[in-house]
Amino acid sequence: MTGSDGITRRGLFKGVVAGAAASTLSPALLRGESKTARVVRVESGKLWRDGRRDPEVLAEMVRRGMVALTGAQTPTDAWRRFVTAEMRVGLKINLLGRPHLVTAREVTEAVAAAVINAGVPPGNVIVWDRYAAHFNTTDYELGTGRLGERVEAGGEYDDARGLTGSRGRAPIDTMVTAKTDVTINLPVLKDHGNAGVTLALKNIAFGCFKHYGNAHDGNCSPFIQEAYQQFTRVARAPLIVVDATRACFDGGPRPSDRNRIWNENALFFATDPVAMDVVGRRLIAARRTASGLSDPTRAAIHIEAARRMGLGVGDPANIEEVSLAV
Repeated sequence: MTGSDGITRRGLFKGVVAGAAASTLSPALLRGESKTARVVRVESGKLWRDGRRDPEVLAEMVRRGMVALTGAQTPTDAWRRFVTAEMRVGLKINLLGRPHLVTAREVTEAVAAAVINAGVPPGNVIVWDRYAAHFNTTDYELGTGRLGERVEAGGEYDDARGLTGSRGRAPIDTMVTAKTDVTINLPVLKDHGNAGVTLALKNIAFGCFKHYGNAHDGNCSPFIQEAYQQFTRVARAPLIVVDATRACFDGGPRPSDRNRIWNENALFFATDPVAMDVVGRRLIAARRTASGLSDPTRAAIHIEAARRMGLGVGDPANIEEVSLAV
């Protein structure tokens, strides 16, 4: 069904997500009782200008996406459901796919600007990834960003609040437990040769924990779902903004073949990591099918496992997908 506002709605979502910030961490969700989820896609045919992403277009995409996700009256009201002026806000980017496919600096800056506009002091916004070396050959520079935000590497760990999983221990980055109060998850739309896809769940699990030696075994399961569950016990990641401006359907997580990369020209907004990964997995699978590619690891078994653990909504019938064009 398409409304007069150009929004396309699917699934069984009922009502507006009034408590979006709490939804991913609520006891009901962790017990598997949350029955519906919303994923918002905002796309634009005007995104690229002279081979670069247009910051003004991205800013509008972020504004429209946040209002659609939350049902708030204004973008600022939408952001204030997730952040307050007193918070230290971490923007967890993904730089593993450098140099061809990382969370775009323009996307990160659009999110950072919105957080700052919601009242968070620029110095309390920390753009980060776990490895300092991953910032090389990217547009990011460690230090103070253009908006006054801080750009930092992680790499210091808290073992006491880390994961004690079924196959080993994995300390969590202190950027999560000591240096920030809330994490906004900014993954990239990418396939993964082992896990199938690397989206919201994996950007937290492998991006915030120092994983143990056999974490990649079993298509990265159970590590991904166990690490994400532990994250919800010690930290907050109430919002996901997926950079799908450019994506890959094969050769990830660090694609070297540009023919496996495409411009999707979109951002996705969600509060539910499982629902977000279900939607992203389907999009990548469609690209793979169109290119004649398929293999068993693409089932991304960690997504279904995370659903069974109560980390989110995995039934596509219960995921409302909202599509907007800017």
